[in-house]
Amino acid sequence: MVFREVTIDDKTLIDSYMMKYGGGSCQHSFIAMYGMNGKYGDTYCEEDGVLYVLREGLSNDKEVAFLIPQGEKCESDEGLKRAVEKLADHAHMSGRKIVFNTLTEKSMLRVTGLFPGKFKAEEARDSFEYIHLFDDLADMKGPKFARRRQDINSFNRTYGDRTEIKVIEESDLDDIREFQTCWNDEFRAFCKINNKKIIDHEHVGIMKTFDHYKELGVSGIVVRIEKAVRGYAYGTVISDDVYDVLVEKGDKGIKDIYRPLNRELVRLCAQGHKYINREEDCGDLGLRASKESLVPVFFLKKYVVSEV
Repeated sequence: MVFREVTIDDKTLIDSYMMKYGGGSCQHSFIAMYGMNGKYGDTYCEEDGVLYVLREGLSNDKEVAFLIPQGEKCESDEGLKRAVEKLADHAHMSGRKIVFNTLTEKSMLRVTGLFPGKFKAEEARDSFEYIHLFDDLADMKGPKFARRRQDINSFNRTYGDRTEIKVIEESDLDDIREFQTCWNDEFRAFCKINNKKIIDHEHVGIMKTFDHYKELGVSGIVVRIEKAVRGYAYGTVISDDVYDVLVEKGDKGIKDIYRPLNRELVRLCAQGHKYINREEDCGDLGLRASKESLVPVFFLKKYVVSEV
């Protein structure tokens, strides 16, 4: 098997698989493969109507990491079994076993069912994806969103007449790049994460996204207060009914800045999609509390499935 580097020119091909067979998971999208290549090290191989993704950044000297094979043929048990066996053969050539990172529950059950006793599955809570209804986040009605509405009203009372919230245009990107660089430098200086490569990977991915903003099919909003950028957010469509919230960044000196970011991105950019995927919390307890406070309708549960 020959695995190729992911380039911007591969978007149409990879989207043709991910959009249809990715299960609405944020990991199964072209922009995750392309933008976060520094973290995941994704390369791909397309053979006989099946897409294989190798995650070199998550592999080690004992295991080779992959995403679940995708394609119409893998919709049948026989086709998926052949695809998994193909990956196993590829890994065994280097004396390693295979591991599937962040499989959905459906994929986990299929793989472990097709290969009884050959794989073990572990729940990956840190990789659970938070799934919301569009209407919930756009309208924030009812008692469960009372605190969020209060925060938005507080922001509007303080900053409303000085604030502009609009869809990002090409003319906004230089200002947003400058804001992101400052935001990243400040966060990097004060964050408690020991491995700051994680922060660096995200920053590089964001800048790559801005460089190909239109080509990547990304949509987003920018918040300006007295004409200066104080926050932005963007996302993209990852299936017919799922919009993925990729990035939200706000000036920590502006109280409640994230509340309008949360709501207005959905209102202005995710129209026509039933579900909003707010991605993972990566085990960050503060981020987990924030994501849970938006009351997801369900979690897209994820598992690590490794060869025994």
